[in-house]
Parts: sequence; C-alpha cells; structure tokens
Amino acid sequence: MHVNEWIEQNKVAVNTRYKPKYHFSAPIGWINDPNGFVYFKDEYHLFYQYHPYSSKWGPMHWGHAKTKDLIHWEHLPVALTPDQPYDKDGCFSGTALVVDNTLLLMYTGHTDRDGQIKQVQCLAKSTDGIHFEKFKTNPVIDERHVNNTSDFRDPKLFKRGETYYALVASTTNHVGNVLLFQSPDLENWTFKSIFLAAEKNQGTIWECPDLFTIGDKDILIVSPIGYAPDEFRFTNVNSSVWFTGKVDWPNGKFLTESVEEIDGGLDFYAAQTLIDDKNRRIMIAWQQMWGRNIPTDDLGHGWAGSMIIPKELRYDGGVIKQDYLSEFYDQFVLSEEKACQTSFETEIVPLLSAEFEGDFTIKIGTTDEFLQVSYRNHLLTFYRSKAGYQIKADENQASVRQCRLVYDKIKVTLVVDVSTVELLINNEYVFSNTMYPKADSGKIQIYSETFSVSSFKDKNELDKEMIM
Repeated sequence: MHVNEWIEQNKVAVNTRYKPKYHFSAPIGWINDPNGFVYFKDEYHLFYQYHPYSSKWGPMHWGHAKTKDLIHWEHLPVALTPDQPYDKDGCFSGTALVVDNTLLLMYTGHTDRDGQIKQVQCLAKSTDGIHFEKFKTNPVIDERHVNNTSDFRDPKLFKRGETYYALVASTTNHVGNVLLFQSPDLENWTFKSIFLAAEKNQGTIWECPDLFTIGDKDILIVSPIGYAPDEFRFTNVNSSVWFTGKVDWPNGKFLTESVEEIDGGLDFYAAQTLIDDKNRRIMIAWQQMWGRNIPTDDLGHGWAGSMIIPKELRYDGGVIKQDYLSEFYDQFVLSEEKACQTSFETEIVPLLSAEFEGDFTIKIGTTDEFLQVSYRNHLLTFYRSKAGYQIKADENQASVRQCRLVYDKIKVTLVVDVSTVELLINNEYVFSNTMYPKADSGKIQIYSETFSVSSFKDKNELDKEMIM
C-alpha cells in the first residue's frame, strides 16, 4: 500500500485531545525538522521530517503541506519517500529553492548498512509543487567531495548570481562545522570552503544550517548538538543559535560578530526561514526536543510533534527581534483590557498580552497542575514540572529555563494552544514549550503590583457563541 493511501485510511484513528489549533502538526505519525520552507506560486509550502507509520522516529519521509496565511494548512501527498539505494533508510533534512517555475528540493540521503552510516546530498524537482522527481544523477554531493560522509547532512540550497551553493552540516574531530559547496548547474559540485567551524564548546555537529540577510547583516542559523551551557544560555539538550556577521564570499567564510540562542524554551529546534512576496523574513521550527518522551506517543494518540507558530524576524537596535505575523493576530479579537493591581484572573485564552514595571508571576492551569513564569530581580524563570503528564529527560533541570533581563518595562505576549505555550518578551526573548495538562479546563492567573492586561479570543469561536 502506498504511503499516502495508508495515511488516508489510518488518520481517522488519531486521538486529537492534544492537537494544537494554530501550530502545524501532521495528520498522523511523528514529525521533526521543518524542511523546504518556501514561498512558491503565491503559497507557503512546508515540508517536514515525517514518519507516518508511527508516533516514534523512524525511516524519514518528507511530509508536505501548503497554506496562504501560515495558519490554515492543506495537507498534501508525501513529497519524498526513502525508495532509492542512496536514501533507502531515510530522506533526511534539507531545503527548497525556486528557480523560474520549478521547485527544487535538496535533501540528505541516509543509509545504514550494519552500522555503517553514509549520508549524501540529493536533489528532486517539481513544476506543480506537489509531485517530485528525484534527479537521475543523485547523489550530487558525496564521498567524491568530502572524506566524512557519516555525519554529513541537512543541505541549505541557494543561488547567488549565476552560481548555486549548498551549505552542509558536518564534523571534524567531534567539532561541528558548516561546509560550502558550489555548482554552475546543480549536478556538478565542487567543495569550496569550511564556511564556519565551531569552537570546542560549541557542539559536535551543527545541524540544519540556514543563511539569510536582514538589513546589512548576514545571519547563519545552526542547531548544534552538545553546545556547552553559558550560565542561563544554551542549556537545552540541543540548542538553536544564530550567528550575526558578514560573509566573505571570495573566500567562502562567515565572519562572526556575535552568537545568540534563538529561543530559550524547552522545545525549539531546527529553525528554517523563507522570504515571501511581502519581503518578510519568516521563521518556523520544530516545537519539540530530542532526548525526551512525548506524552501523545506514551498515551497512544497516534501522533507526535508540532511546529512553532511562524514568526517574522527583524534586525533592530543590534538584535534580532521576533514577532507573530499579522495573519496570526488577525485570528483574534480583544475580549478584555484593563489596568490591574495585585492580581488578574481569566479563563485560558489563546492570546494574552501584559505589560509590567517590576516583578511578576504568571500561572497557567489549575491549582494542582500548572505552568509558571516568574520574574524576580531581573531573572525570569520558566517552570513546567507540574504542568500535567510528565516530560522526562536525562539532562539536569529538564523542566526549568531561565534568562537574565535588563529591562525596566517588560511586555509579555503569551500564546496558549492546547499542548503548546509560547512566550515572547519585548519581542527579543522567546520561550517555546509543550505541556500536556490532564485537566480539560484551567485559568491564567497574573500577580504583580501594577500592570495592564489585554486578553484576546478567537474570532471564529466568538462567532460560534453568537450563533448558539
């Protein structure tokens, strides 16, 4: 039975209790890294690492969906399946590029022959954005170009002038790096340079590289495995970071000015960006983390994993700012706005904004199970160990994340979407997280001396209430 037929027949068995409404998830099965996030023929396309047959990681396919507003998605047939000798054990992560009216996918073909791992870079193309044909010349980058093909994956394909380029994650002596390859025609590739190499504390391999420009700054995104913690930064199992600087194109080198963690939450990995017809740089990422159980798998719900709500990136005042798109905010209508003393309480709403000038505490849930955010003496602490079904991990402080803030005034944007919680602080610090509450109801409670709150409800839900 073909994979698409199997999905169609079996997706009705999925338990949707924890399915988010605004965060993308697959119809059935396991997902991880976003792939090939691209704007093509007036629509946004998202591909993703996909194991449809189980809610656990398995032989990777490329799932596929499209949307006009990055909120309402149409699921499409699986774009890539592991069906060739060079990718029989998985079509691993990669990216997309639009050339004229053709959509190109570059991905990693993965094979495992009795523990002998081989990873090579491959291409596929489509003119309708739905049906893809793998290149007959695959793999196009392999052991002819590099010595290490056991950890060699996640190509970022792009074009500059008349030349095609690919950034590929690799490792040398257990230290991560990103390699740069170039081609005049997509099929004949040469190694150009080590684009950027990690310092010893910066991880053993830098997965899922992405490269783009905002304003006058070049930005390189990577997701390192084993980045060493620095006080409150880089404390997740694996971090996602962005390097800010400039590319020295003649020498194929990234000249770093700074490096920062993209998201301080417990669940964020493998960020990827696109630029759309409005010239917006938009980022999406996997809202999950390796090395932890996922309750929807534990409970037999038939699915695991979602993406963050896409955010627009801007470079402002020397930092990269993040905010939700206007299309997301357009889903909501203001339900309550007030100035508060001491405390505020409301039913759980999907979107809430609050402004503080001092310490505060936010609790989401019930008396017995809740997720808590507290701010004391310029230290913000995010705590989820009492938020419902336990999410366990081997690393220390698996349920706590912290960051040091320097603001006198703090604006918090809070999104609560069934099993996901996102927290934006002054559009500079972001915490993306999952939680699986056992209770079906709860409240948002806020405690502070003086603050203001705006809560929002879904327009469609309000329309339903009016009809009833």
